[in-house]
Amino acid sequence: MTVNCIKNLIFSKMKKNLKHFSLAIILMVFISFDIDSQNVQKDEYALNLAESNRKIENTISIELPASEHEYLQAVTGEKMDFKTTALMINGVSIEQEAIHSRGQTSLYFKRKSLGFKLKSNATFHHGEKTEKLKKFDLISLSMDKYYTRNRLAFEMMEKIGLFGLFYTFCDLRVNGKSDGISMVVERPEDWAIHTKNSPLMIRRGYGHKMDKVETEKKAEKSEIKKYEDYFKNIYKSLKKKEGEELYRALSQWMDVENYMKWLAFNYFVKNGDFSDEVFFYVDPEIGKFRIIPWDYDDIFAATPHEGKDKAKKYVGDKLIFSAEDDLDVKIATDPFLYNRYLDIMKEVIEALSPKDLKEVFDNTYAELYPYFSEKEIISQVQYDAYKDANLENLKTEIVTLYLGLTGSRGLILESMRK
Repeated sequence: MTVNCIKNLIFSKMKKNLKHFSLAIILMVFISFDIDSQNVQKDEYALNLAESNRKIENTISIELPASEHEYLQAVTGEKMDFKTTALMINGVSIEQEAIHSRGQTSLYFKRKSLGFKLKSNATFHHGEKTEKLKKFDLISLSMDKYYTRNRLAFEMMEKIGLFGLFYTFCDLRVNGKSDGISMVVERPEDWAIHTKNSPLMIRRGYGHKMDKVETEKKAEKSEIKKYEDYFKNIYKSLKKKEGEELYRALSQWMDVENYMKWLAFNYFVKNGDFSDEVFFYVDPEIGKFRIIPWDYDDIFAATPHEGKDKAKKYVGDKLIFSAEDDLDVKIATDPFLYNRYLDIMKEVIEALSPKDLKEVFDNTYAELYPYFSEKEIISQVQYDAYKDANLENLKTEIVTLYLGLTGSRGLILESMRK
C-alpha cells in the first residue's frame, strides 16, 4: 500500500470526527517522519529543523537575597511582591518600580511567572522586531509543553490579524543562575489602552462576568458605563433575539466577525480552555468591542477541559470546540449565526496556508533551539509539567503537531465544500 493510500485511509477515519484526530496524527507521523533526518518527508512544505544559528535573544538577570528567592520558589498558590537588589535586562541596568508573582495555576510551580513594572523602558528583541517596554509579563511557560504552544498560536494569530501583542523568549537568571525559559509578553491592557487608545478593556470571566476592567485615565464615567452596558447587552440579547435580528443587534456592540475569527481559530488549534482567556477592548475607530486572545498553553487538546457534556449537548458536531460561554453556544445553535461563522472559519483556514504553517513551526523551533542547547537553561524543565523537554523531543513534537494541523486543515476545508 502506498503512502498516499495510507494517508487517504487515515483521512477517511478522521472525517468521522474532526474533533478527535490524535491517533491519526500518530499514524501520519509514522509514515511521514524520518527519525534520522527529523524532517517531514514527501511534502512540498517540508519542515526545516536543522541546527539553528539563532542566538539567545533576551536575558533578564535578577539579584535578590537567597532567602527571598527560596521563599518565592517554595510558596504555592499565593502571589507576592519582592524587591531586587539588582536588575539587568539585555545587559542594561534598570531600576524596578514593582515586581510580583502572577498567574493562577502557575503559582503552584517552582518557576513562577512574574509581572514587571520598571522606572524606565527595557529593550527586547524578537527576530527583526525590537520593542521598548516599561511594563510586561514574564510567563514561566511551566505548563506549556516544550514551551511551544503559546509561541505557535501567537504567530498563527498574527498572520490572520488576530493578535498584536509583542512576545519573545527569554532566559531568566536569578543570582547568576538560569531559572529556565520564559516568555516576555506585552500586557493586554497596555496594548489596548496605550497603543490602540481604547477607553476600556474587560477580561471576560466564566458566566460572562467582567473579571477585570481597565480604563483609560481620562475616560469619563459616562463613557465607561456606556461600554460596560455594551458588554452586558451582548449577553442580554442572546435571550431576546435570534437569526439576522440578533446578528444586527450584536453588531451594534461588538465586531462580530472579529469574535468569530477568534472562535474559529480556537477550533482549528483545539484550544481546551478559552472562554475566560479573552479580553474585550473598545476599538475607538469603530466604537465597539474587539478582542485580545490570551493564554494558549492548552491547545491541541482532545476535548475541552470544561463544559464537555454541555458541548456534546449543544454543539455536537458543529465546528466549535467548547460550550462554556453562552455567546459561543448561541453561535453554534442559531442557524444564521452559525452559517456566518462557517464563512469566517473558511477564511481563517484558507489564510493559514501550508506555507504559512511551515513558517510558524520552523520559526518556533529556530527560536527555541539556542535555549534548548544550553544545558543550564534546559535543566530547569525538572520543575515544570513536561520534564522530558530536550531537542529530540522538541523536534518530534513540532513535526507531530505540524502534520496534525495541516491534515486537519485539509479535512475542515473538504467538509465545508460539501
